[in-house]
Amino acid sequence: MKRKDVKKSNKLSAIDWMKLIGFVLVYFLFIKSKDIILNFPYWLMFTVFTIVLVICTILQFRKIQEDYVRIEKKDKFLFLGINILKIAVIAYFVSGVILIPFNYYTIYSSKKNTISLEKCEITGISTYSKNRTIFYKFRGRTNVLYGFKPIMEIIKDQGKFKKYYLVLEGKEGICDTYILEGWNIIQK
Repeated sequence: MKRKDVKKSNKLSAIDWMKLIGFVLVYFLFIKSKDIILNFPYWLMFTVFTIVLVICTILQFRKIQEDYVRIEKKDKFLFLGINILKIAVIAYFVSGVILIPFNYYTIYSSKKNTISLEKCEITGISTYSKNRTIFYKFRGRTNVLYGFKPIMEIIKDQGKFKKYYLVLEGKEGICDTYILEGWNIIQK
């Protein structure tokens, strides 16, 4: 009888699934907004991640400590590794959710700026069906742009892409960011 109760309590309820799906959708908003912000301030992401990591660790410390005492000696290292990984993943996702207002404020505040064009050196192209990307240098940093234009198939091989520029159309944002409005590939 107790065995059924244990199994039943380990299953996720419909409400738990809805919370999980809602959290993933909210995180998806972060990813989509971050993709159009070039030169994203990763120092900010690292700072928020560190703060959330410390908070998550403090909140979980007592529970982990109680469980650690009950674990067999041979499994303690694995137990700690799994819990550290779990806390890090949760902290990363929560950090992304916390940064959503920053991303959308950056996008919103750039609306008043004028559109400018930036020519960027292409450093690589990938046209695999699930990973269509352009690697390029923008203001001293190497960036990745996920997207596809038919010309990418033609210029990807044998370094032909070096004869082309990636032209970015966008607006200046806060914290030295650049909000991408559009892009094209043109010949030098």
